[in-house]
Amino acid sequence: MLKNIIIVLITTVTYAMAEAPFECDDNFGECGTPEMSGGGNAGGGSMLINNSDLGDTYQRADDYDDDGVEDPHDNCPRLRNLDQFDTDGDGVGDACDNCMHLANDDQFDSDSDDFGDACDVDIDGDGNNNDVDSCPLVPNGSDPDLDSDGIGDACDEDIDGDGINNLDDNCPMIPGEIVEAPDDSTECFPDVDRDGSPDPTVDNCIGIYNPLQYDADADGLGTPCDPDDDADMVPDNIDNCTGVFNPHQRDLDRDGLGDDGCDDIYCFVVYGDKANCLDPAAPLQAYSPSLIASVGEPVPLRLFMNRTNQSTRYQWTLVSRPRTSAAVIRSGSGHVNTSDPYEYQYDNSRPMITPDVSGEYVIRVDVVTVFEDSVSREIQTRATFTSRVEVAGYHIPKLRHQSGCNVNVATTDHPWVFYCFILVALFRKRLTRTGK
Repeated sequence: MLKNIIIVLITTVTYAMAEAPFECDDNFGECGTPEMSGGGNAGGGSMLINNSDLGDTYQRADDYDDDGVEDPHDNCPRLRNLDQFDTDGDGVGDACDNCMHLANDDQFDSDSDDFGDACDVDIDGDGNNNDVDSCPLVPNGSDPDLDSDGIGDACDEDIDGDGINNLDDNCPMIPGEIVEAPDDSTECFPDVDRDGSPDPTVDNCIGIYNPLQYDADADGLGTPCDPDDDADMVPDNIDNCTGVFNPHQRDLDRDGLGDDGCDDIYCFVVYGDKANCLDPAAPLQAYSPSLIASVGEPVPLRLFMNRTNQSTRYQWTLVSRPRTSAAVIRSGSGHVNTSDPYEYQYDNSRPMITPDVSGEYVIRVDVVTVFEDSVSREIQTRATFTSRVEVAGYHIPKLRHQSGCNVNVATTDHPWVFYCFILVALFRKRLTRTGK
């Protein structure tokens, strides 16, 4: 019986080790996190999942969402998705695809309801499903169709069906080559949305109130009903600067506002934490993102400052930890010189903490410039920042003797270690019974 149990345990341990996801340990600096220049997204009040990067050595690749997949190869460059799943194969990852099961690489969403036009049952959002809507691309409320030709009045170039185009018809609502206009002009030129612009001839957004008739890209379709206001081929629902032509979506400070027309203040945002953005013109500021980690997982402590290549000394301090924890910060002090653009590369060993129990770890970093601050010109300028690491997982007491399992089970949460623990316990129990 014991033999069978041991075989099952060994098989399970082997399978668990084979199936465990590979995690780069950065022992030789080969992992890191790609550089912060070019795009950014959770920290401070938000939490960042630790060690999820697989890219080049830090500072050698542009990775806006810091998920370890470089932007040129990331199918959701502004949203973390390490798995890169793309169910419909349209090049847009499931994490950011508004039609996950139907290819639509353009991601157009006319009514901005987060369902792409390719899979939206009501594209124009007027309450009429596409299969019964006589104008599926133009909001037309009650769906009027004066000449009963199957094309709703909102999108019919000849509403009255008299063979004369609305723009050339002196009374587009009444059939006839020449019609004597009735006393009530609305009979000839209705204004369904009551915005002061007659529908067939003037209104560029029929059915939607837009008295100014604003048309940002001059394409004939009013801004309120235009899915791409600025004609930059980036749908409004994902455009970082709607109304301004900016196809490259440049956002150097990563605050979500396009640099070309929508953002006049540069303040670098780390993981979406706008409250603690790094303004290079402000007094010296230190920053480190808060993290989510697991028991036994080494957590590298990342240092940001609002200066580039400022020679600085640093000191990391573990302010508080869970009551039963014995974790400490390794390599907690040292000196940095280079950054790219605002995250600093450590000259010596990288500061690290390995949580040994679940709970909250509060960590503070203090920095002081070696020479004068490059902005204020003050000597030995100081700054400090406090962040936290939220740790989940379970703690397994360290075995007094680790016969057959060369692991430190005190600081790990991998299931195969638990099985190894049971295997050793069963083996020792059998030895005790047999007197061997």
